[in-house]
Amino acid sequence: MRFVASLPVGSAYVLLVSVGCSASNDMINPPVADAACSNLPGHGDRFVDCGNGTVTDTQTHLIWLRDDCPLVSHQDWYAATDSAGTLAHLKDGECGLSDHSSAGSWRLPTLTEWQAIVKSSCGPPTIPDKAGTGCYATGTQWASGVRSSFYWSSSTVLINPGRAWGVYLLDGSVFSDPNSNRNDVWPVRGGQ
Repeated sequence: MRFVASLPVGSAYVLLVSVGCSASNDMINPPVADAACSNLPGHGDRFVDCGNGTVTDTQTHLIWLRDDCPLVSHQDWYAATDSAGTLAHLKDGECGLSDHSSAGSWRLPTLTEWQAIVKSSCGPPTIPDKAGTGCYATGTQWASGVRSSFYWSSSTVLINPGRAWGVYLLDGSVFSDPNSNRNDVWPVRGGQ
């Protein structure tokens, strides 16, 4: 059974720490395309393609996986959490990554982080375009493979830890599902 609630997108706000596009302690293989990840003067776009399989949200400083990755798609919450946590560039560009990230640096977004990106006036899917001012479906797209479906968050339901929160990108609503249900996965890193 799925519970869906319509909550205002702006109902919660979190100040996120700026982490840049690629953080790495790997000095032999420095991060790829860091210069493309900063919001240069006159650049103006909210979402910056880093050229390494990632996109930086210049408002929240979250780093999103750029392309849909079948290795981390449509899973129960436990598998989704594990898949996101083990995602890395180490396997010959797994999921299109060449950002020198390592296992443990990727995770599911929190519910609050999802709410910071959902744009209910758009849709489907209910996310903004590259500039952040228009709609993804009608503007310049900054990711590929985005579906108008249910996506997991890392946030569990406090009164029932057997359920986790997510967003429905068809209409921007928030839902809670049993952790055993299969939903889509979109890993991020940074933030919190």
